[in-house]
Amino acid sequence: MNNELKINKVGIVGQGKMGAGIFHYLLDFQLDLVWVCSPQADTDKLIRQFAKRVKRSLDAGIIDNLRFETLTGTVITKDPAALHDCDLVIEALPENLELKKRLFLQLDEIVKPEAIFASNSSSINPSEIAPEGRRAGQFTGLHFFYPVSIKNIVEFTYSENTTAETIAAVGSFLNRIDRRYIKLDAKNSFILNRIFLDVQNEALIIVNSGNCSYLQMDHLVKDKLFPFGVFDFCDSVGLDTMLSSILNYTRSYTDKLHYSLMIETLSALVAQGRLGVKMQSGFFDYPMEAFTGEAPANADEIIDHLRKTWQSSAKSMTASANISTEDANFAIKEYFDITTGPFE
Repeated sequence: MNNELKINKVGIVGQGKMGAGIFHYLLDFQLDLVWVCSPQADTDKLIRQFAKRVKRSLDAGIIDNLRFETLTGTVITKDPAALHDCDLVIEALPENLELKKRLFLQLDEIVKPEAIFASNSSSINPSEIAPEGRRAGQFTGLHFFYPVSIKNIVEFTYSENTTAETIAAVGSFLNRIDRRYIKLDAKNSFILNRIFLDVQNEALIIVNSGNCSYLQMDHLVKDKLFPFGVFDFCDSVGLDTMLSSILNYTRSYTDKLHYSLMIETLSALVAQGRLGVKMQSGFFDYPMEAFTGEAPANADEIIDHLRKTWQSSAKSMTASANISTEDANFAIKEYFDITTGPFE
């Protein structure tokens, strides 16, 4: 790989909320973009909407004529061949290993040899997705968080095969797009989700013990800990996605039995077709009524336990990943949308 590679042309594959979010965020930077949508996408409609947005930005003085001309060259298509001359391709497909592997095998035959590939996966390590051979050293994980425009943190995951040149080029790219990041090896990947998993798991154990209901727990967490609940978070992500992710996270854990209740509960809900908000039912039914009940009698004990779980998990995982406490604290505050982190 050319160790002087500059990332100027970026391809994004996937039109879900993450693919769309990454695409729209990158529009604010001096980059050439190619957005490859699904075969079912109405790309004509997307192109018309994009053209109107760019013209409005020009008319409002948000962009100048030079930037307008650049943006009008943005490619929105269903054809992966449009990615052939990209310097970086970011995949944002559903959390399905085989789907991702097929895509990158296809792209390996299309995209120029020196280009870098990245997956936005939230639970699958780059080494599992990367095509074998020449591209293995140019493959990374770039886990953005939703909403991309607001969450100023990216988990930058590398494998033992990732070259120093690739790491340097991707790091420079992230700096260029004004995104803070934490670098993680495969053993410590997806650290932010795994910290939250420990809290989610303890919350489910407490609910299962009869100390409070799902709704009481979420109301308590939102009132005392985070701006979102434990179980409505799962519903918003999708319980099928949560289940797949947790199985990936815990398969190398020595204490994986500790998470068995979470796995069994999610498996049962998924089997019932209760996949979360997208199916109007998950841990809760939607639209969800406002909470009007009372907090559990032992609310202070519950919150104290969850806070200690969160702090302990954050500190142990940060130490394992060899991340500075400053970087970890910033990343955790961004992830949880809070002002005080576990190290303060």
